[in-house]
Amino acid sequence: MKKEKIKAISKDFILFIFIAVMVFSIIAINPISNLDEIWNYNTARAITQNLIPYKDISMITTPLLPMITALFLKLIANEVIVSRVLASVLWGGVLFSIFKILKLLIKEENTCLIITALLGLLFRDCYCIDYNILSLMFSLIILYIELKNIDKPHFENNKTDFLIGILAGLTVCTKQSIGAILAIIVVGYKIIFVQNKKEFIEYLKTVFKRIIGILIPMILVFIYLIATNSLQDFINYAVLGISTFSNKIPYAKLMNNDKKEIQILSRIMPFILLAMAVLTIVLQNKKKKENIGNIDNKILTMLIYSLSTIIIMYPISDEIHFLIASTITFIGLAYILYLLGIAIYNKINLQSKKKIYKITSLLISIILIAFIAVRGIENITEYIKQEKNETIEHYKNIQISEYLQERINEIDNFILEQEKENKKVYILDAEAAIYMIPINNYNKDYDMFLKGNIGKDGQEGQIQKIKQKETNEIILIRKRNLQSNWQTPTEVVNYVRENLEFMGEVSIYEVYR
Repeated sequence: MKKEKIKAISKDFILFIFIAVMVFSIIAINPISNLDEIWNYNTARAITQNLIPYKDISMITTPLLPMITALFLKLIANEVIVSRVLASVLWGGVLFSIFKILKLLIKEENTCLIITALLGLLFRDCYCIDYNILSLMFSLIILYIELKNIDKPHFENNKTDFLIGILAGLTVCTKQSIGAILAIIVVGYKIIFVQNKKEFIEYLKTVFKRIIGILIPMILVFIYLIATNSLQDFINYAVLGISTFSNKIPYAKLMNNDKKEIQILSRIMPFILLAMAVLTIVLQNKKKKENIGNIDNKILTMLIYSLSTIIIMYPISDEIHFLIASTITFIGLAYILYLLGIAIYNKINLQSKKKIYKITSLLISIILIAFIAVRGIENITEYIKQEKNETIEHYKNIQISEYLQERINEIDNFILEQEKENKKVYILDAEAAIYMIPINNYNKDYDMFLKGNIGKDGQEGQIQKIKQKETNEIILIRKRNLQSNWQTPTEVVNYVRENLEFMGEVSIYEVYR
């Protein structure tokens, strides 16, 4: 028994490492260009410089991910490449959790590998360090625990209730909106299984354990905010500031996405959720007449927990947010298709059908894994051969286009020259962090200059700050003939252009004082 357990753990570990390495092979060859990667790294880098979240750093989410990233930057190296390794580990955790959930539902390992591999390929453009990914990983681990215990008595004294609470609390500390919904689900979920007064009392005990677990990480973050005197700033940015986020990407836009798979999935997603709800009701009625196990409860559990991640799509329903938000729903779809396949399989009158199924699933899984492994080796070989940056700080061992290198050098040289004359330079642009990172500068509000990220007073608050600026402060804004990021606070940019003194140009920016 002990040997079998060690063998199973070893297999799981090898699979996790394989997934993480394959994910890294995809991320590693990407040049510096992904603003989500830059923003997340820059926030963690600011923490390594002893700046305090919310007080010194503009953040609209709870602080767990940048704090974890900052720890690794401190321990290993303060480079974007380290955050890419961490992203690979996080995505490894997500895909491995998907595999483990599928094994609980489907059992047959090769089929689970095939589905996990297909989802991994579907997510290929999402691979980046991001708080949504950490939130998703916590949600998947909770779902795994719930499904693993679903065949046990619903209200037996189970230590996993406290663990589930801790994981939900960590999600609240990663992204408050996802975490809040997940916490509500975690606390309220089991009430659907209550059938009598005794079970209701046991349910209350479960609720108590889960709430205690949820509160522990939240209390620790609250203590940190009090200790650093940043609670008011947290409320300003992460609570009230979110209301100033006015830009949206509607869900309907996904249906005209460039990728056919996104068009199809976005169209059928509402129907998948509806199918899960209808199937649960149908199976619950069938359960009264014959023994079908807990299939209905499994589908219902996935349906309920999918609601915790669907909020990721609001208010930006782009491809990446859609895929991350729909992960649990995709697992539900895979399970429904599996049940449909089993129903068809059972009607086939062929003695060798089991053997044919096993051989077919084995061959497909081998082909898929071989394809992924070959692509991974090709990517790693390409990464080794790439001409990577070795001069610009924090971007070492990553490819940077010649044009971007020239821009960074020109803009950074300008900033450093101004600083020699005791002048302070701010870049009011979504790309500001790209230029501030190499010279170890951080400017609150400006290094992630987006609507919703600049505090509760929004654009008017930033205009008032500019009105009161010192004479030695210089502001750069993107040239009017160049396209700005869609989330740029244009009212602030227009105020600078119309009211400050134009001094000239540097690279892609106009200079004002």
